[in-house]
Amino acid sequence: MSGEENPSLPVLRQQLSVARTEIHNLRQQLRALGSNQQREIEKIKSLLTKWQCTTCQHQQQQQQQQPDESHENLDIQENIPLRPIGLISTWFPEKKGTPRQPGICATGRGKLTLFNTVFTNPEHALEGLEEFSHMWILFYFHKNDAGHVRAKVSPPRLNGIRMGVFGTRSPHRPSPIGLSLVRIERVEGASIYFSGVDMVDGTPVFDIKPYIPQYDSPMHCESPNISSDSLSTLRLMEGRDADDIPGTSGQGVANSPAGAAASPLSLVESIERLRCDERIGEREAPDGEEGNHPVMNISAAPPDDEARPPLSLVRVPAWIAQPPLTKLSVTFSDRAKAQLESITNGMDSAESILNAIKSVLREDPRSVYLRERWGNQFYTFLICNMHVSCKFDDVAHCVTVFQVRSAAKLCDCGQLEWQCSTHSEGCA
Repeated sequence: MSGEENPSLPVLRQQLSVARTEIHNLRQQLRALGSNQQREIEKIKSLLTKWQCTTCQHQQQQQQQQPDESHENLDIQENIPLRPIGLISTWFPEKKGTPRQPGICATGRGKLTLFNTVFTNPEHALEGLEEFSHMWILFYFHKNDAGHVRAKVSPPRLNGIRMGVFGTRSPHRPSPIGLSLVRIERVEGASIYFSGVDMVDGTPVFDIKPYIPQYDSPMHCESPNISSDSLSTLRLMEGRDADDIPGTSGQGVANSPAGAAASPLSLVESIERLRCDERIGEREAPDGEEGNHPVMNISAAPPDDEARPPLSLVRVPAWIAQPPLTKLSVTFSDRAKAQLESITNGMDSAESILNAIKSVLREDPRSVYLRERWGNQFYTFLICNMHVSCKFDDVAHCVTVFQVRSAAKLCDCGQLEWQCSTHSEGCA
């Protein structure tokens, strides 16, 4: 026995290895529990610190205020006042399947309704907005459930490559605020109907602002063509009255029949004058201080290149213009088309909903985790009170929609049809 190895030694070594692994895992769990406990302690301490009477809080703010401070003493870490002004109703009741950008599903409709608690007459706050074609919406990502803010994220468009959070448009941000440019369809009372939705149903809105290309688009000053029909709107958005436009006789071009009130030459001269002012860096003088600005003749030579600032260039990362993932081709089975026609009978046109579903799936709404872990699997999402079932083919870069159900239809068992797993075959 002295020269032979004990047969129980391999088993003991294996058990020892397992024990060491378990001890290592337990230590990691203890560290994680300790970190969670420390965060909870810090949270409780913060709450206890804030739990003070108004007088004590005011005294503490005065003590912290520097003598040379001219601004209001505001705790920028905690007490920035924000209040929602309204809620958005969309086709998308959950994050799953919601377009990631407003331009992906241009036919997706939404409705923003202002609260009557912010304004006594909220419809008054919307007067004039109908004159604009687009607006910015600043909203809150209320469906975000991640408690830890990460400096780097993995955008689905980059297929797993990590990028700094501020170099992306990820919703998982230190301050979960969203910004979307949408098209205004109409304004009715205290509600705005718009298209180009990329928000979840029930999203709180902080603010809305009209889109003005002269200020919001760096490419606007480089646009070679400005239609005469939009010149009146162009001047009004710049703060100029219709009477300032030569040859309009106080009538906006858009309101004139075929722009007959303005001569083509005066319109071109007005556009060139505006472009010239932009090139030399001048802004319109305040009211009452306008001078006699010479009108630039279209045949005159442009200002010297030395007097012009270089044209601003709009730059985006290469992965925005040329992402590593290609767009998918979307097809509908005959069954899905028939179901869609049946459900949309008397509602929105089936073609509009079909195009909206295609727009969502063409950009692959799956996360990187789902795409890598459960590739070529079934995928479902809700849109416009419909439950869409489809299957991705990552090899062929396509997705097939094979079933469209009404999201409100009940099964024989009393559950929603699309949620019923027991009678799914019968419900299908």
